[in-house]
Amino acid sequence: MKEKIIKAAESLRDDMILSTQELVKIPSVEAEAEGDYPYGKEVYKALAKAIEISEAMGFKTKNIDNQAAHVEMGAGEEILALLCHVDVVPEGSNWTYPPYAAEVHDGKIFGRGTIDDKGPAAAALYAMKIVKDLDIKLNKRVRLILGTNEESGMASLKYYFEKEKMPELAFSPDATFPAIHAEKGILDLKFTADLKETDKNGLKLEKIKGGNAANMVPDFAEAVISGIEKEELEKLLTEINYEAADLNLEADNNKIKLSYSGISAHGSMPEDGKNAISYLINILAELPFSNAKVKEFLNFYQKKIGIEYDGASIGCKDQDDVPTALTFNTGVIKADQNKVEFIVNIRYPVKSTADKVVSDIKANLETKLVNLEILSDAKPLYVAKDDPFIQKLMAAYQEFTGDKSEPIAIGGGTYARLVDKGVAFGLLFPGQAEIAHQKDEFIEIDNLVKSAAIYAKAIIDIAGVKENE
Repeated sequence: MKEKIIKAAESLRDDMILSTQELVKIPSVEAEAEGDYPYGKEVYKALAKAIEISEAMGFKTKNIDNQAAHVEMGAGEEILALLCHVDVVPEGSNWTYPPYAAEVHDGKIFGRGTIDDKGPAAAALYAMKIVKDLDIKLNKRVRLILGTNEESGMASLKYYFEKEKMPELAFSPDATFPAIHAEKGILDLKFTADLKETDKNGLKLEKIKGGNAANMVPDFAEAVISGIEKEELEKLLTEINYEAADLNLEADNNKIKLSYSGISAHGSMPEDGKNAISYLINILAELPFSNAKVKEFLNFYQKKIGIEYDGASIGCKDQDDVPTALTFNTGVIKADQNKVEFIVNIRYPVKSTADKVVSDIKANLETKLVNLEILSDAKPLYVAKDDPFIQKLMAAYQEFTGDKSEPIAIGGGTYARLVDKGVAFGLLFPGQAEIAHQKDEFIEIDNLVKSAAIYAKAIIDIAGVKENE
């Protein structure tokens, strides 16, 4: 069977590339609701394109109010679902190749969404096509379920399950291989501080802005200040320890804009990036602002958050025996002379809770100026490594790779946590860099094809009719 699956996958290579490119070329970043488009017209276009591609293959499809859709094959009461999404995070900046051109270079397709999650969605769809072409009889329905706002709350899939049956089993091709038996909890917190104070002469903070999304390490941040000459500011900066090449100064109409360039990364792995917001605030905290509240806020951020990514100074550092450890990422900030707010994306250990994280932070704020509130909490996912479902996924993966490593735990959050029994499964292979949410995101074409073969084998092993049935 392995050889047949490989041959079928290779015969579909060009089609997989084309389908992935068609999806990536649609800039499906969530936007404001517009008429019949709950997450904006571009997200709808990506969903419609996926449906179009699926129907051309001969699959049954169903669009659930433009919130989500499914592609179905097989028969039976039970459902095996493959959970994917067609929305993407904003593209960020400084791409080598255009983020929505889906260009092919050195055996890779480049573009936002290639690895998260349009390439994996194509691999899952073509896995179903492989099973269909091999004329495998199924005793379960197999559904590729496509959501539309996974990157910003997963409301679309929750809506889908209000209308459609919950699958008995599901895997999400939206992470790494091998099978992922545990996902950390995901907590978004909003920190706010009132900066309004009677105007004083001297250095003023006019505004701060930075970041694109809470679950991205921001690659840019900027602040506008007034009440100081550029030459005087440059002199002050010589006394501060920072990487001068990352900071740009621009004077205009008695104001100076400080722009900091960082390195983007997925919010679940802040250690892989360079947080432009945090590095910029570290600089600002050393400047002599006249507003006492501004100084207090900047000092708080520098002391309690700084450039750490484990939450140690703010009191929430944690790790369990799965093992999973807490990560802390400031993803977005905006401020004017009256108020500052920033959103932190925290991935907490599988055996912890959001309540514990918040309690630990509140006990360590050491200032009444800063308040916090919970914006969202996605509880952790855990399935035992020896569960039969996990073992079948692992067997399919091992047959095509020879890799005998164990199931793993991750900080990323996938649709798998929204079903009764689901796990993440691929598409990145061990040793590959995690480039989701980063500039120059890509998918290797060979891995796209190999993943489709692995998913096809998993479908056959889990949903295929056995010889004695």
